[in-house]
Amino acid sequence: MNNSSMEEYFQEWNELNSKVQESMGKFDFANIKKIREGQKKIEDAIYEILKENAPENIREIIPEDCGEMEVGYDTEGNKFYFVMMDLEAEEEEEIKLIAITIDVEKVISMIEDFEIEG
Repeated sequence: MNNSSMEEYFQEWNELNSKVQESMGKFDFANIKKIREGQKKIEDAIYEILKENAPENIREIIPEDCGEMEVGYDTEGNKFYFVMMDLEAEEEEEIKLIAITIDVEKVISMIEDFEIEG
């Protein structure tokens, strides 16, 4: 999987996501679990690319692996979001989130005070 391009990762993840939605409609949770394992491998590979290409200020704050982070995908913006708690804001009563994004062109950015839209 290491020699796959970002485009291939994104495309494969989207295809698996379509299969998840199809299985969801059939309540086929065993199949969903298998498909999600495939998506998780892709997310881990993309996270490794993110770590390799991230600027120093981002590399300093992200965990070693993405297992502790929530992962999201914006189909319109074609971006993966790796969301974590802002540890510097931990003393405050309100929980703050930071999202690190990477797109198909390996453009990486950080969104402070990230809000999950529901």
